[in-house]
Amino acid sequence: MSPYTDISEVYDYLLRHVDYERWYRYIRELIFRYMTDPSCILEIGCGTGKFGAKFSRDDFTVYGMDSSLEMLQVARARAFREFRIFCADVRNFSLSKKMDFIFSVHDTMNYLITVSDFRNALRSVRSCMHDESIFMFDLTTEYNIRRFFDLQEKRYRHKGISILWDNRYNARKKIISSVLTFTYRDGRTSRETHLQRIYSRDEVLRLLHEEGFEVADIFSDYSFLPPGEETVMVNYVVRKAHRICGSSEKR
Repeated sequence: MSPYTDISEVYDYLLRHVDYERWYRYIRELIFRYMTDPSCILEIGCGTGKFGAKFSRDDFTVYGMDSSLEMLQVARARAFREFRIFCADVRNFSLSKKMDFIFSVHDTMNYLITVSDFRNALRSVRSCMHDESIFMFDLTTEYNIRRFFDLQEKRYRHKGISILWDNRYNARKKIISSVLTFTYRDGRTSRETHLQRIYSRDEVLRLLHEEGFEVADIFSDYSFLPPGEETVMVNYVVRKAHRICGSSEKR
């Protein structure tokens, strides 16, 4: 089963510990570090729409994009006022208008498990940016995976659904595999596998440079501090470079 299919029903429960309001305030503060009056905001991997609802509440025009129709069905209940949602793949999308601020959080970009996928995502994002646009994204770190996920198994129960979450990290391939097994009241089971890749800072900086971006800042764990050895999430803040340096890959 594709990722974010059955999990959509219990996603908000599994992440009930996340302080979305505090996270939103950080993203908003970051926005105004780099621009004064953003009119259009795009969230890539909007999931169940919690950030979009908060931006809309504060009178921003915000678009939420996700590749999972099941997650967007949950987000639809939050898509009010100036929050609009649509289904698309970050590796191949285009928009009719340019966005002022684009963000992708909660390790969405780690789901791009090949360099080619990562490049295509950067190209798609760049195509909907103007010269003053800002793109902010996070990437989970190898420290986070080794410390909190590898070889760990978690169990949950919500609304009669039992969830087993099993994690395995392949250090050679830099791939974390998270298998979620759902057992329902009637005995039915389903399973979905989430694969994510760990990217080093050097890899990311090289890809950004080759795909026409320049780095404005790199932060740690939704603070304004630089990353360290125990950083869980690295936050990249980038804008379009004036020149695309190109890469050795065929375009």
